[in-house]
Amino acid sequence: MISMIMKVSLAAFMLAGGIIKVFRVPFQVEHWRHYQYPLWFLTVTGILEIAGAFAMTAGIWNRYAAFGAGVLFVVLMAGAVHAHIVRARQSVLMTIPAIICLIVSIIIIIWEST
Repeated sequence: MISMIMKVSLAAFMLAGGIIKVFRVPFQVEHWRHYQYPLWFLTVTGILEIAGAFAMTAGIWNRYAAFGAGVLFVVLMAGAVHAHIVRARQSVLMTIPAIICLIVSIIIIIWEST
């Protein structure tokens, strides 16, 4: 039950973030400019987040989908932490959502590996 709650919560959070990126909501575009990444990468990241959210949802029934989505999210969230701290020189507080998603993704990967 806890595994399903983690998967659904992570999928919902990543789906929302992906939609915001794909539709280039103004506040997200502004953040992206602080990270000094090209705007096309915003769209690519959003598409990956949406695809990962669907895979994580499928992971409720298929452990391989959850594992793959978890790996994808680890890469994306490690990149998010890097963008906040290194590229935009923001406070560690700004990375808390990405760190939480990173930790939950790692837990899901470990859970699905056993």
